[in-house]
Amino acid sequence: MQNSTANRKSAKWTVLAVALLLCFALLVGYGDSIRSLWQIQPEGDCVRVHFLDVGQGACTLIQSGRTGILVDAGEREYAERVISYLRRSGVRKLSLVVASHPHTDHIGALQEVLRAFPAETLLMPRLTQENTPDSYAYELLLKTVQEESVRLAAAKPGAVYELEHAALEVLAPLEQSDNLNNMSVVCRVTAFDTTFLLPADAEIAAQETLLRANADLRCDVLQVPHHGSSGALCPAFLDAASPQAAVISCGANNDYGHPHQEVLDALNDRRCTIYRTDLQSNVVFRCYAEGYRVDTDS
Repeated sequence: MQNSTANRKSAKWTVLAVALLLCFALLVGYGDSIRSLWQIQPEGDCVRVHFLDVGQGACTLIQSGRTGILVDAGEREYAERVISYLRRSGVRKLSLVVASHPHTDHIGALQEVLRAFPAETLLMPRLTQENTPDSYAYELLLKTVQEESVRLAAAKPGAVYELEHAALEVLAPLEQSDNLNNMSVVCRVTAFDTTFLLPADAEIAAQETLLRANADLRCDVLQVPHHGSSGALCPAFLDAASPQAAVISCGANNDYGHPHQEVLDALNDRRCTIYRTDLQSNVVFRCYAEGYRVDTDS
């Protein structure tokens, strides 16, 4: 009887040992996957600024813990990519969504994003009757704002929206324009002591208006205006910003030839480190009290 009991115990421990060995083998075999799962969890005392790859469009996420500020979201075809990315990154709600200007390469996917995440406020430029578009994407966005009970706010220069360890300040638009690119909401983001300038598609006329107003354009990281178009980068604006790094949001082999060589030359002349979503896909700045580091998908 004692031998039978001992044999059963021995068999039990053998099964357990085999199971543990199998688990260990799985952990070794899938180590990279497990590490990647840890990497996408929200980090304490870290603000992440993500420049998402949405083709020939723009989408920027400022994230602190499980809360974020989203600036644009690309064309509607990228909605699921943006939503999935936010979920994988641990975002559960958006304290602020910025629709920089009503062109579809910036706002096309916002309607679906607003249905997927609780959002407190949608910030947009205040348009006149003359420059308000009648596009389907714009009308659909306004309808969704109403249906989802999102507060709609007009961008006012000087307004500040805060996250833990981060803040977004509105710099523009400062005046009305028939050119919707020049109605872009220009934002300056501070994450700990690292600053980002997000000018959306603001062209030279809007940049010169900011310079005349003595706006504080200094930044560590510049999102290059209008996807790297040579017609949308004023040298004096670039000098005032004086960035260490520049991010160009554009699509691979796009029809516009963005980024233009003149823009790349201007950035290289100023010794800017250049990151491009068409070459490196998503670009993420992890900002800490002591500085930042950059991760890309390339």
